[in-house]
Amino acid sequence: MEPCTAAGKWLLFQNDLLLVKSKNPLVLPATGDEHLFLELLSVTGTLPASRGGFPWGEYPGDGELPPVFETVGLRELWTLGGEKLFQAAGTAFQMMDWKRNNRFCPRCGTAMCLTDNDRAYGCPQCEYMSYPILSPAIIVAVTREDKLLLARSPHFPKGRYSVLAGFVEPGESLEETVEREIFEEVGIRVKDVTYFGSQPWPFPHSLMLGFTARWAEGELTPDGKEIEDAGWFTPETMPEIPPSISISRRLIENWLAGNK
Repeated sequence: MEPCTAAGKWLLFQNDLLLVKSKNPLVLPATGDEHLFLELLSVTGTLPASRGGFPWGEYPGDGELPPVFETVGLRELWTLGGEKLFQAAGTAFQMMDWKRNNRFCPRCGTAMCLTDNDRAYGCPQCEYMSYPILSPAIIVAVTREDKLLLARSPHFPKGRYSVLAGFVEPGESLEETVEREIFEEVGIRVKDVTYFGSQPWPFPHSLMLGFTARWAEGELTPDGKEIEDAGWFTPETMPEIPPSISISRRLIENWLAGNK
């Protein structure tokens, strides 16, 4: 994959939203606009070349934006700027979130200092080290013969269903997380857990690890909290599914492609 390049552009955030000069066409702040924001940024950094090498920064949350800027959510950015820019902005957002939450040592309260490579914070008092946070989570497509398990969270848009997901707990293998999450959320046991692929997910710092699995035993019993409804669907009875931004859509489309 060819990385997108900064080409004199900035990734700027305010209150977790990206600042742009125009949405359609999408125009990012440029080096020529630095007089509007550079001295006001609270945290800054630069992405690696694999993510385009963009400089990034956080504009004060209570600061009045210059009229030239408007805001865009990261999910909206996928549609406006494409996958590569979404990945770059997501990486910048995760680094920004980590930096702004690690200014002081959680052990002794001393102001933290960035290391030379800008990839860790160190405490000069107690030598505590803080590294960028990743929260691994599994997401799994479970099948039963020619049907796919889809479920609905109370937080989903009306009518939308997706595959199941959940965070890895301390001491668990990924396979154990798949088995536990499926049983806790819908009451069935699964087998043949197989790795599918992964996706960084900057909301705020997840790493989604995709799997497939097959039903082993049990009947669907939604937990009523995280899952309000669940069912087995065929290609002909599919409900509304997540947009292409997420690995959940890839898992579903992979199953659909094999069941034409």
